[in-house]
Amino acid sequence: MNRHIKENYIPLKASDLGESHKLVLVLTPEQGLIRAAVFGAKGKKGGPKRILIQPFSLCRGDFYYDPVKKLWRLDEGESLESRDSFHLYLNRYYAALFWADLIIQSHAGGGSRDFFLMSRDYFKSLDDAEDTQIPRIFLKALWGYLEFEGIRPDLSTCSRCGRKAPARKAVCYSSEGQTVCSDCRMNTLPVLSARGRSMLESGFESGEELDPHTAEELSSYLLSVLKSLFRIKMDKNSLKIILK
Repeated sequence: MNRHIKENYIPLKASDLGESHKLVLVLTPEQGLIRAAVFGAKGKKGGPKRILIQPFSLCRGDFYYDPVKKLWRLDEGESLESRDSFHLYLNRYYAALFWADLIIQSHAGGGSRDFFLMSRDYFKSLDDAEDTQIPRIFLKALWGYLEFEGIRPDLSTCSRCGRKAPARKAVCYSSEGQTVCSDCRMNTLPVLSARGRSMLESGFESGEELDPHTAEELSSYLLSVLKSLFRIKMDKNSLKIILK
């Protein structure tokens, strides 16, 4: 293991470490998730270092691994991009918080550089976008994540019998988000509308407007897939704030 690295990182969450220090969990492009101590980051004198652990910002820092304490240490660094709007708008903050939880639950997508870049671009998009675009950015990112991991459900084929679903039509889906045709459906199942299906299949590039009803429908569908894989912690009120 390389004991000293210098690279970009995204702080995800921080906790207290003693009276004067912080322990921060960061996402890096090469090492995946790292939990590092930031000495002197807590208290009145910790201002210069607190900027290095601001959640969801893009930073660059020097990390050193202490083999005796078995702990990474963040010694020096700089903030490259802050995410100031996340502290002002709850919808952006909750959308970022959900993604951070997904990063942790999925072990940083296996620790790949592509996953780091995807996360960096997502946080930047949330920070730069108009308020009305937040629901689309959030839902598009979740759909993109499923593709990245190779676990995106096939909306055109029944997951049970392999029968093709009619194009541009609504489809039923199981509690895991898998497509189920009318012949295989045993009980009442949730429905993904033709409009919602079209938006997903186009990767949200169809130009269709994302109305509140469709946004809620798509969030229910995408969360059904994610909840079958991870322990998603997003509550209904937080989700409503993201989608409003």
